[in-house]
Amino acid sequence: MSQKILITSVAAKTSLIQRVKEAKEKFDASLQIIGADADANAIGAYFTDFFWHMPKLQNLVFETFLEYCFQNSIRYIIPTRDADVLYFSQHKTQLLAKNIHLFTCDEKTAAFCFDKLRFYEEGEKEWTIFSSQNVETLQTQHFVVKERYGSGANKIAINVDKTQAKKWAISLQEPIFQPYIQGQEYSIDSYVDNSNKCKACIIRSRDVVIGGESKVTTILKDTVLQHKVAAFLEKYRIQGHSVTQVIKQENNYFLIECNTRFGGASSLSYEVGLESFYWFLQEANGETIEVKLSEKCLMQVRSQQDSYFEC
Repeated sequence: MSQKILITSVAAKTSLIQRVKEAKEKFDASLQIIGADADANAIGAYFTDFFWHMPKLQNLVFETFLEYCFQNSIRYIIPTRDADVLYFSQHKTQLLAKNIHLFTCDEKTAAFCFDKLRFYEEGEKEWTIFSSQNVETLQTQHFVVKERYGSGANKIAINVDKTQAKKWAISLQEPIFQPYIQGQEYSIDSYVDNSNKCKACIIRSRDVVIGGESKVTTILKDTVLQHKVAAFLEKYRIQGHSVTQVIKQENNYFLIECNTRFGGASSLSYEVGLESFYWFLQEANGETIEVKLSEKCLMQVRSQQDSYFEC
C-alpha cells in the first residue's frame, strides 16, 4: 500500500492541496493524499485521492486516530486549522515514535502562538502589540477586540471606540483588547528547519483583506523586518511553516501574531520558492533542504475558479 499524506480540515482549501500535490510529485510521486474534514460535503474532497469524514476534534480519540493511520499507511500529517495544529502538536512525540511526521511545531510553541494574551505577556514586549483582558488598561481612543485563542478573524472588531469595544466583547468567549495601530499590514511566510534555522522569510503586503484573509497580496523587500521575524522565530523555536502578522507605521514595527500553519495566501510565497511542503518531506526523510528563492516581485489575486470532472 502506498504511503499517504493526511491533510486535515481540507474544507475548500484547493490552493493548499495543489501545493501539497506539487511537493509530493517532486519528492515521491507514489505518495497519495487523504483529505479529511468533519464536514462530509467538504469541497476539498474532490481534489484529493481519498476522503475521510473524520470526527470533530472533541470526539476524536487519539488511539483510534492512530489506528486509522496504521490501517491507511499515513506517514505525514498536515493540519490546516489552528485547532488542528494545537490538537496534533500535543501528540507530535507519539506520532514521531510511530514514524508519522507532523507538519507543525511542538506543543509548547503551538500553545504560545494560539493564546494571543500569552503571546504578548511571554513574547517580545518591545515590539509586540499590547494586549489585555481589561479595556481600562489601554491608553488609547481606538481599539481592536478579538478572541484570546486562535485566529478568529471573523470575530474581530477593528478601530472601534471604548463603548463599542465593550459591547463587542460581550459577543466573544474570552475577549482581549489591543490598541488600534494604523499602518501597512504585512504577512511574513517563513520556514524554520529542524535545527531551528530560519531558511526563508517572504514578506507580503495585505492589499485587499476579506474575512481576515488576503485576497490581493504582493511580495516586497524589507531586510530589517525580515531579520526581526527570523530572529523572533528562532528565539521561540517556531519551527516549520508559520505566518507572522506585522503592522509597519513609518519606521516602527508592531508584531500582531504568529500562526503556526500554512496560510490562505501562503501559496504566493510557495510560488517564489518557499516550498515548505517539499522541505517538510525532505526533512522527514533526513534530506538536506536546498533553498532557491526567486527574485520576482509577484502579486497574487485570489479568486474562485470552476473545476470540471467527468461524470
